Amino acid sequence: MKLKSVVILGLFLFALCGFSAVYADTFVVGNSSFSLPDGYMLQESGDHVILSNDEYVMTMYEGQIIDTNMARTNRINSGYTLMGEQNYTFGKAKINQQNYMKDGIISCVYTVKKYGQSYIITLNLYDNQTVPEYEDNPVTMIIDTLEPNK
Repeated sequence: MKLKSVVILGLFLFALCGFSAVYADTFVVGNSSFSLPDGYMLQESGDHVILSNDEYVMTMYEGQIIDTNMARTNRINSGYTLMGEQNYTFGKAKINQQNYMKDGIISCVYTVKKYGQSYIITLNLYDNQTVPEYEDNPVTMIIDTLEPNK
């Protein structure tokens, strides 16, 4: 009887820990909302927001954007070195990703169109960090959970 209680208590605690690991904060930006794992801070700065934790710093903008080809040219003319670019679809989102290097910082610039809204999300890393893979990339979570406010 005591062993059964200990096993049930152990399973309950294991499930509780699993649920808390999935917990995410919901952020509202402009006309949209999205989720990120607990631990991110949001600071508003004009028409941009800055999201950060101990590992990553991201900026996000919602609104009208210029053509991605023109944006690439503008960044290169400003001294950024283009490391790579690709276009892809992620769920209901169309994405252009451009990765740049400048002054020891890697900037992954995601231009996103989802539900008729346009966004630019930038993930900034030091050059000794690697761009996180899909499941570990906080931008992926933003894009996946991005919803228009109703």
